[in-house]
Amino acid sequence: MKKEVVIIMSSQKNISLLLSPFIIIGIGFLTATFFSRFIDGWAWIPLAVVYWSSMGICIVLFKGDRPIKSWLRKSHTSKLWITISLIVGMFPLSILLMNYQLFDSALLLILWLIFAFINPWFEELYWRGVLLDGLKKDWSKWFSIVYSTLFFVLSHPFMWGVFSIASKSYHLYIYLSLAGIVWAITYFKTKSLRWVIFSHFIVDIGNLTVLTFLNIYLPPTM
Repeated sequence: MKKEVVIIMSSQKNISLLLSPFIIIGIGFLTATFFSRFIDGWAWIPLAVVYWSSMGICIVLFKGDRPIKSWLRKSHTSKLWITISLIVGMFPLSILLMNYQLFDSALLLILWLIFAFINPWFEELYWRGVLLDGLKKDWSKWFSIVYSTLFFVLSHPFMWGVFSIASKSYHLYIYLSLAGIVWAITYFKTKSLRWVIFSHFIVDIGNLTVLTFLNIYLPPTM
């Protein structure tokens, strides 16, 4: 009887994990839609708080007994994928180098750095941490990679894209798909999120996140 209860609870937890991206993106969409009516692009602030909070709750709920620091342990040897991950992360740096002059106030600079320092931790611990680890138990690694990457990409137009023009660019979707797959494989190869988080940090620095949320920076094709 106890064994059956454990199996049922485990199955329910797996279903909840599978549905969690829908819930996170749905809550984010509602938050972005509501606040953008009143504060336009500055809706990114309440959205970020809600987004990070919802991912944080999922991390706590689905990590089980595993300590968070276990995802941050020293990487297993896989220099090839660490290098690939860092190269992918450096792509957006050209955007920063060509548009740094758009930071015309200390406030924008500070908010940009705060977002870049915080966001990679929550996104990687959820999208590449608990989600990949949980899904691969009942599905293949490649299913977990594709599923995680798909919703990671969709989170951008359905949340940030509510008020950010750049977040609805198909060029962004292509890049995020590549980055999501590379980061997932890097995690599986190294068994650590250290370099994945660092690569994601470089991306958030390079792609001028806050400036794109406020539509101060628009990609040339937009």
